[in-house]
Amino acid sequence: MKLTSQCLSKNYLFPNASSGFEKIIWSENGIVEILQIIFLFFSIIIWLLILKRITNSLKKDVFLIFAILYLFGIIYFFLEEISYGQHFFKWSSGEFFITHNNQGETNIHNISNLFNELPRSLLTLWCSLSFIYVKLFPSLKIKDKFYSIFVYPSKKLKYISVLLLIFFIPDFLIDKLEIHPGFTGHTVTINMTEIFDFVTFNFIRLSEYQELIFTYYIFYHALFFKKYINSKI
Repeated sequence: MKLTSQCLSKNYLFPNASSGFEKIIWSENGIVEILQIIFLFFSIIIWLLILKRITNSLKKDVFLIFAILYLFGIIYFFLEEISYGQHFFKWSSGEFFITHNNQGETNIHNISNLFNELPRSLLTLWCSLSFIYVKLFPSLKIKDKFYSIFVYPSKKLKYISVLLLIFFIPDFLIDKLEIHPGFTGHTVTINMTEIFDFVTFNFIRLSEYQELIFTYYIFYHALFFKKYINSKI
């Protein structure tokens, strides 16, 4: 996905500065993005196996529709990450995407913040707060165990959620409180900008790292839910 304005500012102002942004790791088709694609690809495979397993047993159950929609969501995430194949096959974008897409790529999420920030916010809620949801609403867990297992199929997911919260909360709070000093200069000594970047983890390409955690969570969620399905159906 696109670079944050902070990352762009840092690279523009301090092109030779030492930071966590290494092209082989963080750039388009770098290690982090390839890992995301791998996690999403295998998540899709696992969910196809889950649907194959539950289709006959839950033919008239609303959950089957819900599971199909969830799979389509993962496929959409996967296709957006690879710009529907453009990253691999290197075709030229159409005139619409060249005009309206921030990076001139064949995808939707770089056209508008609505298509980027809304799905990202939903992913953040899903991947970070599921274990809290189960704790806060135990009655729902008892009422409909099957849906509850889907939301939180394993306690081990909690550790991925906590990791995401660690890398999300500092940046979120400092951004909303607007207390980051901005990129006004660079010295050989530590300045306030560097302190804030360290606290919020913006010395790396934070948005890409958060997306890596999203895909890691989605992959293990699929694995744990498949294990549950196999034991019940």
